[in-house]
Amino acid sequence: MKRVLLTGAAGRIGKVLAEGLRGAYDLRLMYHNTVLPAEHGEEVEVGDIADLDAVMKATAGVDAVVHMAGNPRMDATFEEVMTANVRGTYNVYEACRQNGVGRVVFASTNHTTGFYERTGVYVTPEMPARPDSLYGVSKVFGEDLGRYYHDAHGLAVICLRIGSF
Repeated sequence: MKRVLLTGAAGRIGKVLAEGLRGAYDLRLMYHNTVLPAEHGEEVEVGDIADLDAVMKATAGVDAVVHMAGNPRMDATFEEVMTANVRGTYNVYEACRQNGVGRVVFASTNHTTGFYERTGVYVTPEMPARPDSLYGVSKVFGEDLGRYYHDAHGLAVICLRIGSF
């Protein structure tokens, strides 16, 4: 089975996703503050995604990363999204590049186009980003950084704009 790293494994979505991926993949779960017990055969990494060395260690030997870690708060400050969502996402892509990981699934958000939604405009894929918060801005950065890592380094990147959970 393929080995998949799931960052943010203790988060609301991360916990449910880990449960759904069990059995289909060999899981390595990355935790930061809250560490949950590992199921049989799972690996646990504890570290901060804002620390490149920790992310390098967590991505070593995996086939893909599902990147769920970050600060999901709409009222997060610039420093909070800069640390977790900007630097952390950069570290995930860069560690994957250096470790030869072939694929990243990036958890984005509908807040990348939130100002369209606030005015009742139906959003289509070709429309430019219109974030409604610093959180939304940080996720636009993550999507664009994924495009860069694909174009410059051949990393396969899938960006999922999560609407609600």
